[in-house]
Amino acid sequence: MKISIMWMTRKRSHELIYSLSSFIMRAKDNSNVEYIVISDPDDEETYEAVDKVSRMCFVDDANIENLVSDKRYGYEELEQYQNIVGEVFTGDCLFIMNDDVVCLNEGWDEEIRNILKPHVEDARWIGLAGVNENWKGSTTFVGINRKWYEVTKRVSGNRATDGYIMALGKKLGIDPLRPKVEMVHLQRGRETVTFERNNKRYITGGLPDDGLGGYPTKSPKPPKYYHDPNEFTNDYTDFVEGKKRFDNDFKKLKEHYAE
Repeated sequence: MKISIMWMTRKRSHELIYSLSSFIMRAKDNSNVEYIVISDPDDEETYEAVDKVSRMCFVDDANIENLVSDKRYGYEELEQYQNIVGEVFTGDCLFIMNDDVVCLNEGWDEEIRNILKPHVEDARWIGLAGVNENWKGSTTFVGINRKWYEVTKRVSGNRATDGYIMALGKKLGIDPLRPKVEMVHLQRGRETVTFERNNKRYITGGLPDDGLGGYPTKSPKPPKYYHDPNEFTNDYTDFVEGKKRFDNDFKKLKEHYAE
Protein backbone atom coordinates (compact mmCIF):
# COMPACT_ATOMS: atom_id res chain seq x y z
CA MET A 1 0.00 0.00 0.00
CA LYS A 2 1.38 3.34 -1.09
CA ILE A 3 0.93 6.50 0.98
CA SER A 4 0.90 10.00 -0.50
CA ILE A 5 1.53 12.93 1.83
CA MET A 6 1.59 16.57 0.74
CA TRP A 7 2.78 19.93 2.01
CA MET A 8 1.50 23.34 0.84
CA THR A 9 4.03 25.98 1.68
CA ARG A 10 5.31 29.43 0.83
CA LYS A 11 8.81 30.73 1.55
CA ARG A 12 9.26 28.62 4.66
CA SER A 13 12.02 26.42 3.33
CA HIS A 14 13.79 25.82 6.66
CA GLU A 15 10.64 24.69 8.45
CA LEU A 16 9.49 22.67 5.44
CA ILE A 17 12.74 20.72 5.14
CA TYR A 18 12.76 19.87 8.84
CA SER A 19 9.14 18.75 8.67
CA LEU A 20 9.76 16.66 5.55
CA SER A 21 12.90 15.12 7.03
CA SER A 22 11.11 14.11 10.23
CA PHE A 23 8.72 11.96 8.20
CA ILE A 24 11.36 10.61 5.81
CA MET A 25 13.75 9.62 8.60
CA ARG A 26 11.04 7.85 10.61
CA ALA A 27 9.25 5.98 7.82
CA LYS A 28 9.61 2.21 7.66
CA ASP A 29 9.24 1.93 3.87
CA ASN A 30 9.96 5.13 1.96
CA SER A 31 9.80 3.26 -1.34
CA ASN A 32 6.04 3.15 -0.78
CA VAL A 33 5.60 6.74 0.36
CA GLU A 34 5.05 9.57 -2.11
CA TYR A 35 6.18 12.90 -0.67
CA ILE A 36 4.69 15.89 -2.49
CA VAL A 37 5.45 19.60 -2.06
CA ILE A 38 3.46 22.27 -3.89
CA SER A 39 4.44 25.94 -3.90
CA ASP A 40 3.63 29.16 -5.76
CA PRO A 41 5.13 30.09 -9.15
CA ASP A 42 7.05 33.00 -7.61
CA ASP A 43 8.40 30.97 -4.67
CA GLU A 44 11.88 30.13 -5.93
CA GLU A 45 13.14 29.65 -2.36
CA THR A 46 10.92 26.63 -1.75
CA TYR A 47 11.41 25.07 -5.16
CA GLU A 48 15.20 25.30 -4.96
CA ALA A 49 15.31 23.95 -1.39
CA VAL A 50 13.19 20.92 -2.28
CA ASP A 51 15.17 20.35 -5.47
CA LYS A 52 18.43 20.20 -3.49
CA VAL A 53 17.08 17.96 -0.73
CA SER A 54 15.38 15.59 -3.17
CA ARG A 55 18.82 14.77 -4.58
CA MET A 56 19.99 13.73 -1.11
CA CYS A 57 17.05 11.76 0.28
CA PHE A 58 17.56 8.89 -2.17
CA VAL A 59 19.86 7.41 0.50
CA ASP A 60 16.67 6.77 2.49
CA ASP A 61 14.80 5.43 -0.56
CA ALA A 62 12.67 8.57 -0.54
CA ASN A 63 11.41 10.59 -3.49
CA ILE A 64 9.92 14.09 -3.35
CA GLU A 65 7.61 15.42 -6.06
CA ASN A 66 8.31 19.14 -6.41
CA LEU A 67 5.17 20.76 -7.84
CA VAL A 68 4.37 24.37 -8.72
CA SER A 69 0.80 25.69 -8.85
CA ASP A 70 -0.52 27.57 -11.87
CA LYS A 71 -0.82 30.75 -9.79
CA ARG A 72 -0.72 32.01 -6.22
CA TYR A 73 -4.02 31.22 -4.50
CA GLY A 74 -2.99 32.28 -0.99
CA TYR A 75 -4.16 31.14 2.41
CA GLU A 76 -7.77 31.95 1.51
CA GLU A 77 -7.85 29.14 -1.07
CA LEU A 78 -5.56 26.43 0.25
CA GLU A 79 -7.96 23.85 -1.18
CA GLN A 80 -6.78 24.79 -4.67
CA TYR A 81 -3.29 23.45 -3.93
CA GLN A 82 -4.78 20.28 -2.46
CA ASN A 83 -7.01 19.70 -5.47
CA ILE A 84 -4.08 20.19 -7.85
CA VAL A 85 -2.23 17.47 -5.96
CA GLY A 86 -5.41 15.39 -5.98
CA GLU A 87 -5.17 15.17 -9.76
CA VAL A 88 -1.68 13.67 -9.70
CA PHE A 89 -1.12 11.72 -6.45
CA THR A 90 -0.47 8.02 -7.03
CA GLY A 91 -0.95 6.59 -3.55
CA ASP A 92 -3.79 4.64 -2.01
CA CYS A 93 -4.43 7.62 0.26
CA LEU A 94 -3.50 11.28 0.54
CA PHE A 95 -2.61 13.16 3.73
CA ILE A 96 -2.48 16.94 4.01
CA MET A 97 0.40 18.10 6.17
CA ASN A 98 1.70 21.49 7.37
CA ASP A 99 5.24 22.83 7.34
CA ASP A 100 4.97 23.46 11.10
CA VAL A 101 4.52 19.77 11.95
CA VAL A 102 7.25 17.41 13.17
CA CYS A 103 6.74 13.63 13.06
CA LEU A 104 7.75 11.84 16.27
CA ASN A 105 7.19 8.10 15.94
CA GLU A 106 9.09 5.46 14.01
CA GLY A 107 7.08 3.48 11.48
CA TRP A 108 4.28 6.03 11.15
CA ASP A 109 3.68 4.86 7.58
CA GLU A 110 3.14 1.25 8.67
CA GLU A 111 0.53 2.43 11.20
CA ILE A 112 -1.39 4.03 8.31
CA ARG A 113 -1.08 0.98 6.05
CA ASN A 114 -2.35 -1.37 8.74
CA ILE A 115 -5.46 0.68 9.44
CA LEU A 116 -6.27 1.38 5.78
CA LYS A 117 -5.86 -2.10 4.29
CA PRO A 118 -9.33 -3.38 5.30
CA HIS A 119 -11.04 -0.34 3.73
CA VAL A 120 -9.69 -0.22 0.18
CA GLU A 121 -13.16 -0.49 -1.38
CA ASP A 122 -14.83 1.94 1.02
CA ALA A 123 -14.56 5.73 0.85
CA ARG A 124 -12.93 6.58 4.18
CA TRP A 125 -11.32 9.57 5.81
CA ILE A 126 -8.42 9.54 8.23
CA GLY A 127 -8.02 11.79 11.24
CA LEU A 128 -4.82 12.83 13.01
CA ALA A 129 -4.00 15.28 15.79
CA GLY A 130 -0.79 16.69 17.17
CA VAL A 131 0.26 15.36 20.58
CA ASN A 132 -0.11 18.94 21.79
CA GLU A 133 -3.68 19.13 20.44
CA ASN A 134 -5.30 16.05 21.98
CA TRP A 135 -7.17 18.33 24.36
CA LYS A 136 -9.33 19.49 21.44
CA GLY A 137 -10.99 16.09 21.25
CA SER A 138 -11.08 16.21 17.45
CA THR A 139 -8.81 15.71 14.48
CA THR A 140 -6.72 18.65 13.28
CA PHE A 141 -5.12 16.96 10.27
CA VAL A 142 -6.94 14.77 7.79
CA GLY A 143 -6.44 12.45 4.88
CA ILE A 144 -8.63 10.56 2.46
CA ASN A 145 -8.22 7.20 0.80
CA ARG A 146 -8.20 6.66 -2.94
CA LYS A 147 -11.84 5.55 -3.04
CA TRP A 148 -12.97 8.79 -1.34
CA TYR A 149 -11.19 10.80 -4.02
CA GLU A 150 -12.58 8.65 -6.82
CA VAL A 151 -16.10 9.29 -5.52
CA THR A 152 -15.88 13.04 -4.89
CA LYS A 153 -13.29 13.93 -7.56
CA ARG A 154 -11.66 16.44 -5.21
CA VAL A 155 -9.72 16.65 -1.97
CA SER A 156 -11.56 19.56 -0.39
CA GLY A 157 -14.19 22.20 -1.08
CA ASN A 158 -12.61 24.94 1.03
CA ARG A 159 -9.37 25.83 2.76
CA ALA A 160 -10.47 24.46 6.16
CA THR A 161 -10.00 20.90 4.95
CA ASP A 162 -9.99 19.33 8.41
CA GLY A 163 -13.38 20.88 9.22
CA TYR A 164 -14.75 20.20 5.73
CA ILE A 165 -13.95 16.49 5.68
CA MET A 166 -14.86 16.08 9.34
CA ALA A 167 -18.28 17.63 8.66
CA LEU A 168 -18.83 15.28 5.72
CA GLY A 169 -17.90 12.30 7.86
CA LYS A 170 -20.20 13.42 10.67
CA LYS A 171 -23.18 13.95 8.35
CA LEU A 172 -22.56 10.56 6.73
CA GLY A 173 -22.13 8.86 10.09
CA ILE A 174 -18.59 7.74 9.21
CA ASP A 175 -16.00 7.99 11.97
CA PRO A 176 -12.39 8.70 11.02
CA LEU A 177 -9.77 6.00 10.88
CA ARG A 178 -7.21 6.92 13.57
CA PRO A 179 -3.74 5.50 12.94
CA LYS A 180 -1.15 6.01 15.64
CA VAL A 181 0.86 8.81 14.07
CA GLU A 182 2.50 10.98 16.71
CA MET A 183 3.47 14.49 15.71
CA VAL A 184 3.77 17.92 17.26
CA HIS A 185 2.08 20.94 15.68
CA LEU A 186 4.14 24.09 16.26
CA GLN A 187 1.43 26.56 15.28
CA ARG A 188 2.53 29.97 14.10
CA GLY A 189 1.69 32.78 16.46
CA ARG A 190 0.97 30.50 19.43
CA GLU A 191 2.90 31.62 22.50
CA THR A 192 3.26 28.20 24.13
CA VAL A 193 3.19 24.63 22.84
CA THR A 194 3.06 21.97 25.54
CA PHE A 195 2.92 18.18 25.34
CA GLU A 196 4.02 15.03 27.14
CA ARG A 197 5.73 12.06 25.54
CA ASN A 198 7.61 9.09 27.03
CA ASN A 199 7.05 10.43 30.54
CA LYS A 200 8.72 13.72 29.67
CA ARG A 201 7.04 17.13 29.52
CA TYR A 202 7.96 19.49 26.69
CA ILE A 203 7.31 23.23 26.66
CA THR A 204 8.25 25.43 23.73
CA GLY A 205 6.87 28.29 21.68
CA GLY A 206 5.07 28.20 18.37
CA LEU A 207 6.78 29.35 15.20
CA PRO A 208 6.93 33.10 14.45
CA ASP A 209 3.95 34.80 12.82
CA ASP A 210 5.01 35.50 9.24
CA GLY A 211 1.86 37.38 8.23
CA LEU A 212 0.46 34.83 5.78
CA GLY A 213 -2.82 34.68 7.66
CA GLY A 214 -3.13 31.39 9.50
CA TYR A 215 -4.77 30.75 12.85
CA PRO A 216 -3.89 31.87 15.55
CA THR A 217 -1.81 34.63 13.96
CA LYS A 218 -2.55 38.32 14.53
CA SER A 219 -4.18 38.79 11.12
CA PRO A 220 -6.04 35.58 10.21
CA LYS A 221 -7.52 35.61 6.72
CA PRO A 222 -11.03 34.24 6.16
CA PRO A 223 -11.61 31.46 3.62
CA LYS A 224 -12.87 32.40 0.17
CA TYR A 225 -15.46 29.61 0.38
CA TYR A 226 -17.02 27.85 3.35
CA HIS A 227 -19.66 25.16 3.78
CA ASP A 228 -21.45 26.27 6.96
CA PRO A 229 -22.90 29.82 7.17
CA ASN A 230 -23.87 29.22 10.79
CA GLU A 231 -20.27 29.05 12.03
CA PHE A 232 -19.31 32.66 11.28
CA THR A 233 -20.20 35.60 9.04
CA ASN A 234 -18.24 38.16 7.03
CA ASP A 235 -18.53 40.09 3.78
CA TYR A 236 -15.79 38.13 2.01
CA THR A 237 -16.57 34.41 2.28
CA ASP A 238 -18.85 32.85 -0.35
CA PHE A 239 -21.10 30.53 1.65
CA VAL A 240 -23.39 29.76 -1.30
CA GLU A 241 -20.66 28.19 -3.43
CA GLY A 242 -19.09 26.66 -0.33
CA LYS A 243 -22.29 24.88 0.66
CA LYS A 244 -22.89 23.80 -2.94
CA ARG A 245 -19.52 22.05 -3.00
CA PHE A 246 -20.24 20.38 0.33
CA ASP A 247 -23.70 19.21 -0.72
CA ASN A 248 -22.34 17.78 -3.98
CA ASP A 249 -19.65 15.81 -2.16
CA PHE A 250 -22.15 14.58 0.42
CA LYS A 251 -24.53 13.39 -2.30
CA LYS A 252 -21.79 11.46 -4.11
CA LEU A 253 -20.55 9.82 -0.92
CA LYS A 254 -24.07 8.94 0.22
CA GLU A 255 -24.78 7.28 -3.13
CA HIS A 256 -21.50 5.38 -2.85
CA TYR A 257 -22.49 3.96 0.52
CA ALA A 258 -26.00 3.19 -0.66
CA GLU A 259 -24.50 0.92 -3.32
